[in-house]
Amino acid sequence: MPYPRTARTTITATLIATLAALGFTLAVFSNSDASAADADADAAKGQQVYQIYCITCHGATGKGDGPVGKTLTPPPRDFSVGDFKFGGTSQEIFDTISNGAASKGGSPLMAPWGAVIPEQDRWDLVAYIRTLKQ
Repeated sequence: MPYPRTARTTITATLIATLAALGFTLAVFSNSDASAADADADAAKGQQVYQIYCITCHGATGKGDGPVGKTLTPPPRDFSVGDFKFGGTSQEIFDTISNGAASKGGSPLMAPWGAVIPEQDRWDLVAYIRTLKQ
């Protein structure tokens, strides 16, 4: 026998409230994890990662003038300016590195590195990229 209308409304409202609370809790904990990872990031290690994965496009000083970067349209981001198209928070830079620019409506030429570069190395890379601003 189906639940009466008031019972269904109560169950639905309880379910919605529970899901909202769960979503809020996950957001708080995922942001705190990101903040901790950002705080623990090592720019010197990030520089090593940059030399392996980023220098060919973004160049030695991060100006987007690497040997491959010079051939790309649009050109790679100039980190020396410190202006980030998809947001300048550490989390936003991390997300762009992890998921690629196409995930944010940008160029597919900025590849997603999340499956290639380990998570801590990507946080270290964010810390290093921040040092390139002049």
